[in-house]
Order: sequence, then structure tokens, then C-alpha cells
Amino acid sequence: MSLADGNLPLLIPPNYVNQDLDIMRLPTMTLADLTATDEYEFGARILVVLKGLVFDVTGMKEAFSPRGLFEFYPNNDITYALAKGSVLEEDARVGGESGLTDREKENLERWFTVFKNRFEIIGKTDQVDQGLYSN
Repeated sequence: MSLADGNLPLLIPPNYVNQDLDIMRLPTMTLADLTATDEYEFGARILVVLKGLVFDVTGMKEAFSPRGLFEFYPNNDITYALAKGSVLEEDARVGGESGLTDREKENLERWFTVFKNRFEIIGKTDQVDQGLYSN
């Protein structure tokens, strides 16, 4: 099963914590803020950036930990990787939407909906403040 086939998101249970969230009131964070703590330290939150928003994915710690399916995602902007359907380290470090095809952008929107409906959004990046993403 690949990330691009659309079936994997069904494995993530829904969590509607973001329903009434005002994105612009969230704290602005950088990738450096995400790496301030060791995500594998006991009790630490595991964070990723997707389309300029910071998601807490700790609820799926096994998938985002070493040897997990998404082991290279923590503390990275995973926008590009999810759009490409990739779990490769080099794609997890690209970030942004530059160079994506229309099909990859559609895939990205599906993944964004999955993340927004399942993981708590705890912050935004300056890309949101600059209007580079419309969520």
C-alpha cells in the first residue's frame, strides 16, 4: 500500500479537535522550534509541518518513530513528501509545494484533509502569516 493510493489515511482514527480553530491566532513556529526537544524522549510531542501548519502526531508515535513508516517526517515540513506519496528522507526534507504536478497537489489536499481531521494543529509557520498557504 502506498501513500499515493488514498487508502492509508483510513488507518488513522478521526479526531475533530480543529473544527473551530482560528489559524491566525495560533503561535508562529519555525522548524527550529520543532527540533527544540528530542521527539523520541519519553513524553515529548512529535511534530510535523504540513501546508504551513504544525501538527502534533504523537498519537501515532509508532509510525513516526525510528523504523516506523514515517520515520523521517518528525520536525520537517512534509508537504512535498506527502504530495509525492513518498516516505524517503530526501523528500521529507524538501518542504513546500514547488514543482508539484496537478495530481500531486490533489493528493496533497487529500492528505491535508486527513491530517486536519485527525491531528491537533498547535501552530503555524511564517508561510501562513505571509499568505503562502490558504488552509
